[in-house]
Amino acid sequence: MTRRRYLPIPIVAVAAAVALASPPARAAIPGESRSDVHYEYRKEICDFGTVWDTGWVPSGGDIQIRVTLRIDCEFAAMLDGEGVMVWPPSMQLYFLGDRRGGRFTESIGIFFEARIRWDLDIGGSGEAPIPFVPRVDLGCLDRRVDFTPFLLSGNPSRPARIACALPRITLFEDNVLRWVGIPDLVRGIVKIDMGVNVNSYFQGNRIEVDEHDQRITEEYGRAYVYPRTSPAMEMTARYVADLSHQIIVTFYPEIRFEVGFCPLCFTYTIDIVDIPVRIPESTDQWVFNPSTMAFEFPDIDVQDLLDFGRTMVDRPRLLRLEVQNVGLQRLFARPRTALPFGVDETVTLDIDAPGRDDMVVSFDPGGGVGRAAGVLRLQTNDPDEPWVDVRLIGEATTEYVPEPDAGCEGDACPDEGHGYFDAGPGCGCAVPGGRPVAGLAALAVFLCAIAFRRRR
Repeated sequence: MTRRRYLPIPIVAVAAAVALASPPARAAIPGESRSDVHYEYRKEICDFGTVWDTGWVPSGGDIQIRVTLRIDCEFAAMLDGEGVMVWPPSMQLYFLGDRRGGRFTESIGIFFEARIRWDLDIGGSGEAPIPFVPRVDLGCLDRRVDFTPFLLSGNPSRPARIACALPRITLFEDNVLRWVGIPDLVRGIVKIDMGVNVNSYFQGNRIEVDEHDQRITEEYGRAYVYPRTSPAMEMTARYVADLSHQIIVTFYPEIRFEVGFCPLCFTYTIDIVDIPVRIPESTDQWVFNPSTMAFEFPDIDVQDLLDFGRTMVDRPRLLRLEVQNVGLQRLFARPRTALPFGVDETVTLDIDAPGRDDMVVSFDPGGGVGRAAGVLRLQTNDPDEPWVDVRLIGEATTEYVPEPDAGCEGDACPDEGHGYFDAGPGCGCAVPGGRPVAGLAALAVFLCAIAFRRRR
C-alpha cells in the first residue's frame, strides 16, 4: 500500500500571508465626504483716502477751482461651495464652488465741497463757494458681478471686476460776472463738468485650514488631513481675498463769454485744461468669516479572529463573519483571502450607517493535516482603516469530527454542497448525506491503517 503524501498546511498559510501583503492587496476603496461652506464679507468705508483735496488748480490761472472730494463706498462679497474630503491613500481636503458661484458688489457715492477763485482784467478778482449737489451718484450704486469661487490661482475667471465709467456731468454752471455787479448784457459763465472712471478688482488669495495651519493657494489645491478614529470630524477654514481699487476723476472747466441776449448773442468759449485726478490705487485684504465644516465617515467593526477548529480533510467548514458599520456614512468592504481558506471575492458588502452584514468564509483542508493559519483582508472605505485583517486559523484532521447541533434550519442553512455550514457556537446546518459520508471516510481510514500495519 502506497502512503498518501499531504502538502503541509502551514506552508500554504505562509504563502497566503505573503500574497496578501503584496502592494495590490493594500489598495483601499475610495471614499468621499462633503460639507457646505459659506463665506461673506462686507466693508462700509473704503480704506483709500476718503477725503482728498485738489488744491487750487490750475496753479497761477486767471480762474482756479479747489475741490474737496470725499468718497463713500461699500463693498461686499459672498460665495458658497463645498469642502470635499477624499481618501485614500491619504485624507485630503479641497474646495469646490457651488453652481450659484460668488457675488461681488459695490456701492459708491461722491460728496463735494468746492470753491472758485478768479482774477480777471474785466470783473476784478474774488473767491466764492461753488454750490455743489451734496451727493453725486456715480452710476455705480448697487453694482454687482457674479464669479466662480474661489477665484484662486488657476481659475480662468479671475479676478472679478466691476468697471464703471460715468459720462460727463455738469457740476456747476453760473455767471460769475454778476457776482461783481456787471449787467447781464455781458456774461462770463463758468462751467465745470466731471467724468469718473472706477475699476474695482476682487481676487482670491488663499484658503487657510486650521488642520496643521495649511494654506490652499491654487484652484483645486489640497490640504492633507490626519485621519481620526472617530467617524466624525470638524474643521475650520477661512477664505482670504484681496480687493483693489483704481479711480480717476477728471474735471473739465471752461469759461464762456456771452455779449447780448441769447440766442441773439455773441459767444466765445475758452476750454481750460482738463484736470485728471488719479486717486492712488489701494489694495485691501479681506479675511472672511470662518466656516466650520463637518465631515462624516464610515467606521468598520469586525472580530479579529475566526477559528474553524478541528475540520475533517476533504470536508470544508463554512463560518459566517459579521461586519458592522458603526460610523455615520455608508461602508463598503471587499474581502480577499488565499487557500486553504476561501471567500467570494466578487462580492462587496454595502452596509448602511449604522448597520451590519456578513459573509461566508470557508476552510477546505483538502491538501493535508495539521494546523493552518491565514488572513482574510477586508478592503474598505473607512479612512482610518482602509484595510482590516482578520486572522483565520483551523486544524485539519482525518479523524471524524462531529457536526454541530443543527439549530438554524430553513433560510439560515445555505446549500453549499459538500461540507457543512457553521453559523456560530452551538448552531450548525448539516448538508444532506453529510453524516454517512463522514462515517464511510472514518471506516476507510481505519481499514487502510490495519492493512498497512499487516503489510509491514
